[in-house]
Amino acid sequence: MLRKLSTTVSVCLVLTVVSVSPSHAVVGGSDAAPGEFPSVAEISFGIFGCTGTLIDPTHVLSAGHCGSATGAVVASPVGWPTALIDVRIGSNKFGEGERVPVSEVTVSPEYLGLTNRNDISVLTLSRPSVHAPTQVAGASERSSWNPAVLATIAGWGNTSSDGDDFPDTLQKAEVPITTDDYCESAYSEDEGWDFDPETMVCAGYPEGGVDTCQGDSGGPLFVSASDVRRVAGVTSWGNGCAEEGFPGVYARVADAKLREWVRSVAPGGVAN
Repeated sequence: MLRKLSTTVSVCLVLTVVSVSPSHAVVGGSDAAPGEFPSVAEISFGIFGCTGTLIDPTHVLSAGHCGSATGAVVASPVGWPTALIDVRIGSNKFGEGERVPVSEVTVSPEYLGLTNRNDISVLTLSRPSVHAPTQVAGASERSSWNPAVLATIAGWGNTSSDGDDFPDTLQKAEVPITTDDYCESAYSEDEGWDFDPETMVCAGYPEGGVDTCQGDSGGPLFVSASDVRRVAGVTSWGNGCAEEGFPGVYARVADAKLREWVRSVAPGGVAN
């Protein structure tokens, strides 16, 4: 089953009444410590719950299928009305992050939802966040996200690959970046998949067990470049969650095409 990694806030509202819980979180992960991921954002776009990353003081990077106002049916580059977006930054507890109003949503003009390509958006905040951002990796940092590098995923998504589990703490895990050939083999065109190595990168164990899931959409694939944390990918899609033979697929924001689009919207959000 193809997953689009956002969850409905209507589910969240019911759970809040019952147990003050978030929309879902990373499969096979563990609780993030207070202050461990100050740039990770908890986002609701209208009825959808997603994750994002503060990449400079006034910009949050997320998925195109989160930011697209019509993403629930037919996606388009038209962003959600800002009045319907809630962003909380920097906390490891659901609903407790710094709340910052959004002034604009910019979806990649090449994201149309007909495929999963170019699946990124940028939220412009109405004022600078007090939290430390994490920039997208620059061109000179390519080796930081080579195949076999252990990357860190974080998000508010489903912790169960075959059910619904709702933790109240941000989840984290480590997954190895795969080769493009492996990912293309897993998501074979002959079987109807559309893996695009120009705009997608994969990460996950061959045996599965650890992965992003519904609700982690737009969240970061973090790597380390000279001991500095960078964003190499944005949680996008996959076949189920943590399934054997099917790694998670992330928007390839640290490579030329998507990186330079992000730079055009948020110049300070990409490392030089």
